Amino acid sequence: MCISSSREANVELAVDVFKAQNPALIISLKNFLTVLPNSLCIEEVLTAAIYGLSESDPDTCSWILNNFCYLEPELDLLKVARNLAQIKLQNQGLIIGQDFWFESSGRLHINEQENTDIMLNISTSDRLLLEKILQICN
Repeated sequence: MCISSSREANVELAVDVFKAQNPALIISLKNFLTVLPNSLCIEEVLTAAIYGLSESDPDTCSWILNNFCYLEPELDLLKVARNLAQIKLQNQGLIIGQDFWFESSGRLHINEQENTDIMLNISTSDRLLLEKILQICN
C-alpha cells in the first residue's frame, strides 16, 4: 500500500477527472500520476477513485466501467469490477463459492434465486452498478 500525504488529493483529483467523462482528461491524469513512486501507487489511486464513485456516483462509475480501456495498462478494471462485485454481493449476505462464484476466466455466476432476491432488495444505484459489473465480467 502506498503511503503518501497527497494520496487523498490524488484520489479526489481522479474522481473529478472521471466525473468529466473525458478520455483526454483521463490520459492527462494518468500522465500526472506518473510522479508517484511506482505503478502500484497509480493503480491504488485509480482503484480508490472507482470504489468511491461506486458509492457516490454510480452513473460515472458505470461510464468508467464501460470505458475501461482508458485506464489500461495502469489498471486492470476487470479485476477491480470483479472485486467490487464480490464486495457488493457479500454485503448482501451472499457467500462466495456457495451463492456466487467466479470461473477461472473471471466470469461471474450467481445462483438464480439469489440473483432475483438481490436485485429486488438493493438500492437502485447498487442494482444498476451490479448489473453493469455483471455485463462487463461476463
